[in-house]
Amino acid sequence: MKSGNTCAETGGNIGGNNSGKTGVKTRGKTAVVITVLAGAFAVMAMSNAVVPVLNLLAKDSPQIQGIIYSAYFLGAFLTVLPAGMISDRVGRTLPIHAGLILTVIAGIAMILLTNPYMIAAARFAEGIGAGLFVASALAWINEQEEHKKISGYYFACINLGFLSSLVLTGYFSGYSLMTGVLIFTVLATLALMLSLGTIRRNLAAAVKTDAADKPKLSEIAEIILGFLVLFFSVAVLSGTTGVVISIYPGFSGISALAAGILIGLMDIGTITGSLCASRRAGRDLRFEIPAGALIIAALVLILMFIPAGNTGSLIAAGVLFIGIGAAYGTVTIAQVDYLSKTKYGQGAVLGIYNLFGYAGMAFMPFAAGILAESSYPQAFLATALLCLTVCVTIILTAKGGKE
Repeated sequence: MKSGNTCAETGGNIGGNNSGKTGVKTRGKTAVVITVLAGAFAVMAMSNAVVPVLNLLAKDSPQIQGIIYSAYFLGAFLTVLPAGMISDRVGRTLPIHAGLILTVIAGIAMILLTNPYMIAAARFAEGIGAGLFVASALAWINEQEEHKKISGYYFACINLGFLSSLVLTGYFSGYSLMTGVLIFTVLATLALMLSLGTIRRNLAAAVKTDAADKPKLSEIAEIILGFLVLFFSVAVLSGTTGVVISIYPGFSGISALAAGILIGLMDIGTITGSLCASRRAGRDLRFEIPAGALIIAALVLILMFIPAGNTGSLIAAGVLFIGIGAAYGTVTIAQVDYLSKTKYGQGAVLGIYNLFGYAGMAFMPFAAGILAESSYPQAFLATALLCLTVCVTIILTAKGGKE
């Protein structure tokens, strides 16, 4: 089971007097929670801050546009697992601080640079910072007694960051292409300063006593194989949101503004779903994830019949995007809640969780784009089929007692 060492014991600026010790611990832990949530908002907002002006930064080159966009995800993909493993060894504080520092440095670099390839390099560094932060922050959250409620706020802040960056960058793009990056660099700086003030002592790592002598690669393989079906669901369902976002605008012929609105509606749905799921008692694992996967599959198939870009179709698509986001947010809380109960260090477990999530976001939209070149319905059908596969495999695994 997970270690009992949490921020309530080691985090924050905890005083030495026994009188009022509980109150000080509580305040210290609350401060760390606020810091983690502020950092999650700023880091994820920065990740999307260039998306509304991507074509302008890339000088209308699709190839450069893809490089700038993908550089962030590549950096995060390569970092989340090593960062999680490191945080199990050295604690959560150092990776959290390092992630915020890299985010701020990358933001400053993007503001100052004009060469699109250098901006892509800064995005890569930003992705590394995000990987350091999310693997360690979510691992710390999952070690808390009230982790399910905090994780609801965490995923809500992530999606609020996505939504805010799309809106503010788009709104201020007329003043400067990097106004959005400037805004969120300032917010990331404030989050960094807050972390330096509230996380003054190390957040304890989940030190294992029964498997400490196992080789790292052996343990990682053991975790992946032990929870392969669950991690498969993480990759497919996160990838599905990316597929819908990436191919629906081309399928329906809607404008960039309408596409931005739909993405924002999906974020709102995810915020609502994650907050609601985090505040209610969880049901059996074989119900929550399959039900969410089934709903997402159905909504993806329905989207296939809403191709026209008129107002009525846009409203219908908006409802479906909200539904997909809400189902995804609910499933995410169930996945993270289940992983919190494992015997392994949460840094490694959540590092693998984020690794599969980034893999789904990186590869599924790419594959769907290839299918869509010949047939958009084929891309929607393949995506829905993968969601149904998640539904079936989770149910069969749960019945077999392997979960």
